[in-house]
Amino acid sequence: MTGPWSNSFFRVCRPRSRMTGTEWADSRRYVAPGTSPEPGPWRTSRVPYLAEPMNCSTDAETEIIVMMCSSQIAKSEFLLNVMGYYADQEPAPQLMVQPTVEGAEAFSKERIDPTFRYSPGLKGKLEDGKEGRGSSRKSSTTIRMKHYEGGYLALVGANSPAGLASRPIRILLADEVDRYGVTKEGDPLKLAIQRTTNFHNRKICLVSTPTIQDHSKIEEWWKKSDQRRYHVPCPHCGAGQVLKWSQVKWDRGPAGEHLPDSARYECEHCSEIMRGPGKPSPELLERGYWVKTNPESRIAGFHINSLYSPWVELSSLVAEFVEAKKNRDRKGLMEFVNLKLGEPWKEQQDEGLDEHLHRTHRHRYDGSVPRGALLLTAGVDVQDRYLVAEVVGWGIGRESWGVEYRMFLGDTTQDLVWNELDAFLQRTWETEDGRRLAIACAFIDSGGHRTDTVYAFAKAREYRRIYAIRGATAFGAPLLPSRPAQNRLGGWRFDLGVSEGKSQVLSRCRIDDEGPGYCHWPIEGESGYDLEYFRGLLGERLVYKYRSGRTVVEWEKVHERNEPLDVRVYATAAMEILNPDFERLAAAPAPVAAGPAQPPRKRRGTLSSGVRV
Repeated sequence: MTGPWSNSFFRVCRPRSRMTGTEWADSRRYVAPGTSPEPGPWRTSRVPYLAEPMNCSTDAETEIIVMMCSSQIAKSEFLLNVMGYYADQEPAPQLMVQPTVEGAEAFSKERIDPTFRYSPGLKGKLEDGKEGRGSSRKSSTTIRMKHYEGGYLALVGANSPAGLASRPIRILLADEVDRYGVTKEGDPLKLAIQRTTNFHNRKICLVSTPTIQDHSKIEEWWKKSDQRRYHVPCPHCGAGQVLKWSQVKWDRGPAGEHLPDSARYECEHCSEIMRGPGKPSPELLERGYWVKTNPESRIAGFHINSLYSPWVELSSLVAEFVEAKKNRDRKGLMEFVNLKLGEPWKEQQDEGLDEHLHRTHRHRYDGSVPRGALLLTAGVDVQDRYLVAEVVGWGIGRESWGVEYRMFLGDTTQDLVWNELDAFLQRTWETEDGRRLAIACAFIDSGGHRTDTVYAFAKAREYRRIYAIRGATAFGAPLLPSRPAQNRLGGWRFDLGVSEGKSQVLSRCRIDDEGPGYCHWPIEGESGYDLEYFRGLLGERLVYKYRSGRTVVEWEKVHERNEPLDVRVYATAAMEILNPDFERLAAAPAPVAAGPAQPPRKRRGTLSSGVRV
């Protein structure tokens, strides 16, 4: 007996597939050309660590699968394999959530469509339909809706979760969950999971690289899981172990330079070399196995990092790590920990750092400015009854020397205090080797007090590279804008990402080895660098608060006066806007004082940093 009713009956009541996710991918998945450096029939043997996660995602027992992972371990291919299995073997409503709508559409066009077009198990399964609005067929296939017999795949962006409403979902595929924000509708991940509650046999796959420790969604789910880690046996002693960055070793050259090409991974048990500077051998990966470290949990959790990736050379990881460490680059180190090691970043605590800096980072200068300082910049903070300014010297590797920290007392609606500031910004300072340096650029805050006064003061002195600035409070905003704005008095105003600036300053304060990024201050009495200065320099800390159902990141004052931190951020930004070539300045036979510059042309050209004006 055949007909619409019988076809529907047999489709719904058909027996569960006996294929595992790995078996389906190896026999019915094709990696499309242009989507991977290795197109062709899918081979799980190439990434054997994905076999168990794929099988858990397609079995009858596991409900929630969590993958906290690094980049370049084929996590997107994992999601495509799970999606393809359910479209072919157990047709069901599926939902894939990407961080943004644009990301969802790009993934649909660049990865999902070619997978359906080339894979033997998926060819011809998508129902034809019309793109755009006004389509008369509800079952039409579009960029964000793929219909196949017995189910569909919907794609939504976490930044616009309207597509989650009133849509029952059996299979949820959530990609990069740590990049999901919170909208007025609520937490998109919670909303998506809510849509699966009607299905007793639901599957929830959560995949992401982590971000900040204790504030990472994927870390939170990972802690709830059985926490499986991939062990590989040593080819020499046979001891199984998790590949960790602490076991990566490399040599240094005669001058102390790092040699990434000497990179090797040493067994933590016998110290023999398990792999060299290239990619891991297929045999090493194929002999690996997953071990649960929290077996009581019913959530399957997997952690994997780039040390297992068949596409990543160990020497390239070492080179990236060395570069970030050399530059004392907090952001670069955080990206390495998140994206390469697949681990959440742990923020350092600054308890007692103010006294440590006051005790160990102050030195006696032989001149007003030490020899290593090649450029001076200044930052100025404006209050109702006083101005605060700091002059900072900069050298190779953005090593810095505090030169002078000054407070100018007086009613800031009056000219007197501004005349004192003007005279201060026109001074020159003598270096140890007899040069005299003037301030090359100064930034003055206009955001909180005396806005029009600051605009007028800066506009008249823009030919000396004195500019008004305003803090852009959005967390994650870059320190420098792509171009300055024109304020209401016709001068320039730079909107600075002060959160990024504070992170940079405090990260450099934690460096204890002299060299790139290290901060020096003078020990002499009149320069203004007393213990109270250091307390103000560390007067804010980054905190994470749970508010209105979401975690928010903000700066919290821990000391009443935080002007030292603000002016150091402004002086840092003033240096960055110049984009100085410190090596060239150091090689010059007689560096000259960086004096007044010609007025910048309005609306045309660029500063040396690339910021358009």
